[in-house]
Amino acid sequence: MTPDFEQSLIAIASAGDVGQLKTLLTTDQEPQSEQSLQKLLTTAAKGSHLDAINFLLSQYPYVPLDEEIVRAAVNTGSVPIFEALLARDPGVINMQFDRRGTPLIVACMGQQRFEYLKFLLEAGADPNQDPDAALFPLALAAGLYNDPTVIDLLLQHGARLERSGALAAAAWRGKVSMLRRLLDRGARLDADARDVGIHESPLHVAVKAGRVGVVKILLQHGADPSSTDANGTTAIEVAHQMTLQGKNMGEMLEVLRGSRVAWNE
Repeated sequence: MTPDFEQSLIAIASAGDVGQLKTLLTTDQEPQSEQSLQKLLTTAAKGSHLDAINFLLSQYPYVPLDEEIVRAAVNTGSVPIFEALLARDPGVINMQFDRRGTPLIVACMGQQRFEYLKFLLEAGADPNQDPDAALFPLALAAGLYNDPTVIDLLLQHGARLERSGALAAAAWRGKVSMLRRLLDRGARLDADARDVGIHESPLHVAVKAGRVGVVKILLQHGADPSSTDANGTTAIEVAHQMTLQGKNMGEMLEVLRGSRVAWNE
């Protein structure tokens, strides 16, 4: 396939013109490479062109679905498009992307709607699959969504609270409703860090983010203002350091000091 011909096909796939795509591909005498066909599938998926995707999948059943195709399909938020990929290869539901998670993680990062996340989970998406360099779906939901029912959905499908990083994610973003739902569902402050040995607690995270309201909630649920992170720094010391950097941490320090007094009584 010449570069010019490939670009013409990509433009047609981008427009979703199935008729012209059929004509050019079926009349061309030169066999199409897997790479070129994958580009066409990715382009059609990005444009949400289901008919073009179905044509390419049926016409070229031997072409493997690569990461770019699957990611493009997830980013559309279209159930029929992802169903078409699943019909070809059910394994794509838990495809491990190169340092960028899984279809469920990409969907959470893109803040896809509740119904789409439910579809992926019911299709077999694993909420506890190793996220590599990304965050677990539960942490992404806690930090990016506003509706606590998303947390309930993930937990219903087996997402683990322990070592998920979800409390820290909600604390960093100031997502009070998500934080409260996690705590109500049994999330533990001392078991939130994704990796054992990481000592930065949700409280430290909230202080660094300047989230006074979140800090108050965490303290009410037993967070210890005297506990230290991996550097041996307490949350109060973190607030002091931020004050030296020019941040207004007066209210934060007042809240933390008041809590420390209560802890020591």
